[in-house]
Amino acid sequence: MTIAINQKPIFTKSGVFNTGQTVTTANTAKDGTGTVVTVFDPQRSVTIAASGTTATVTSVLPHGFLNGEEILITGAAEAGYNGIHTITLTGAKAFTYTVSAGLSSPATGTIVADPVNGQRISKLVFQPTGAAVATAARAFLNNGQTNATAANNTYLDDVTLPLLAAVSEVASMPSTDMVLDIVVPPFHKINVTIGTTVATPYHVYAVAGSY
Repeated sequence: MTIAINQKPIFTKSGVFNTGQTVTTANTAKDGTGTVVTVFDPQRSVTIAASGTTATVTSVLPHGFLNGEEILITGAAEAGYNGIHTITLTGAKAFTYTVSAGLSSPATGTIVADPVNGQRISKLVFQPTGAAVATAARAFLNNGQTNATAANNTYLDDVTLPLLAAVSEVASMPSTDMVLDIVVPPFHKINVTIGTTVATPYHVYAVAGSY
């Protein structure tokens, strides 16, 4: 199995979410365990520096948060950085919030930022890039813990990815939608698997919607 995710993600509250992950091993598990690819994870690893009462947060990937949104910061060794904060956007990979003066800077620890209100995902889109055997794609909601424990995964849906003959530049490659229309809670993410190895990658997109 090979799934390739778009390497240039665009994160908006209503838009397309991609994560830049790949998976190459077939997985027939029906409980979300084994090798999976994460196609949606709102949690962002961040670094934080403070100047006066302003904490500036920087993420490696675009965060997709909204100006004025409440974000939960956890993992900072300096407790004053942690908690739920209303943020001010300063860029696609940066935002600020107010802290008490005098915090040690930069913050230390393994720090993550999560949207408090979760995110609605309308559907997953599986886009073939070439000829492929028929297979099944499955999606699971993971609670943010190891997917090796079946109890951490909730089955969402599955779809058939049809047999695709050789294609050319003059033939379209129809995508397959998996309609979900769910709100992904904080800390949770969506993982997918494919049951049969495919010769060419599928691009997988999580399409978001406002709520």
